[in-house]
Amino acid sequence: MPPPPLWIACLPSQPAPAQLEPPAALLAAHAPAVAALEDAWVADVTTTLRLLGGRAALLRRLWPALRSAGWARVGVAPTALAALAVARTTPADGGWRALAPHTWTDELDALPVALLGAAQPHLTTLHALGLRTLGALRQQEAAALAARTSPDLVQALRQCYALAPTALPLWQAPPVFEATLELPAPTADATALAFAAQRLLHQLQTWLQRQRLGVLRWALGWPPHVPEALVLQHPTPVHDATRLQRLLHERLARLPLPRPVQQLTLRTLQVATHHAPNDDWLRGTTAPNAVRWDEVLERLQARLGPERVHGLALRAAWTPHARQRPRASHDPVAPTPPLPPDSAWLPPWWLPQAHPLACDGTGQPLHRGQPLRCLLGPLRLRDPSGAAHLGYIATDGHARVLWITRDDAGDRRCWWLRGIYA
Repeated sequence: MPPPPLWIACLPSQPAPAQLEPPAALLAAHAPAVAALEDAWVADVTTTLRLLGGRAALLRRLWPALRSAGWARVGVAPTALAALAVARTTPADGGWRALAPHTWTDELDALPVALLGAAQPHLTTLHALGLRTLGALRQQEAAALAARTSPDLVQALRQCYALAPTALPLWQAPPVFEATLELPAPTADATALAFAAQRLLHQLQTWLQRQRLGVLRWALGWPPHVPEALVLQHPTPVHDATRLQRLLHERLARLPLPRPVQQLTLRTLQVATHHAPNDDWLRGTTAPNAVRWDEVLERLQARLGPERVHGLALRAAWTPHARQRPRASHDPVAPTPPLPPDSAWLPPWWLPQAHPLACDGTGQPLHRGQPLRCLLGPLRLRDPSGAAHLGYIATDGHARVLWITRDDAGDRRCWWLRGIYA
């Protein structure tokens, strides 16, 4: 049995902020369908009510956020127009009211007719006819009421009582997130900017969750002087506001402000589809306070600077020690090039410098006084200088597996230990 429909409507409270932002993104975090209706915003929470703990838990969670955003007059009812009519009965400075699920039509009948938006142009006529409540209006014959007022009023009345469907143009999140926050007073304290940016980051998180995206690159600036003062990036898509806040705090703590800042602007530069991590699908395998490697890398970049944190990139080369090169952390990650077919045999640990090996009387290599036995080789290699080498995989008497090379200089053979296997 499908759950009964439930809508939430919110109106601006008084006094309203100077620049009142629409609560669409805030409502979208709790409902799949959000739309503008007359002077209000409405959201259908029918399908998400069970996931959020019920109607009371949803209101306890949503109403404080709407109040801080300036939309504190909230109404709850089974239809969008009924929820809007109920929201208009709340105090001007804020409050919420909900109709009981089983007696909502009786409660709606007692409300003044002026609360229905379609009835406001015809209030004089309706009052002259003695129709002052929605219940009295509902008892009138539809044809006679339409002839004295308009068919739109009859249709709106049917939609208000769930006798006809309500078609609303649903709100769609913009393709690029950009939000601006006006600070109460100019400040030159970077810590204060990080605290003020929390509101923008929570808006960004809602937008990302709505779009099922994660941010790769984003910018924080203070126009008109510096529109993009900080450009932050992540190796993988992120939509966690706490992680974004931590990285922003690290960067702002090391950024001198040349002048006081009055306004903040946050904008996304690159986003990608976000997939939930699946490395902890076995319960108990991940510590509750474990930090992912990419988060540690972000902190190192923020504290030391991206130019001082390097990674490794693969390069297609026949010479083993030339297949890795340093890569700056802020460089884009190139696709892995195809490597030679013998790459699977290369050792996982390379010595910082090649270690010379002694030889026995026959010219065979010794490691710690023990002769080495060849397992694979020779493999012909050539270093960047053009010198030729022969590579071998060898083992000693203790079953240690080593990567060695041989250089031939005339009649003399030189053996070098270059890598070690696990």
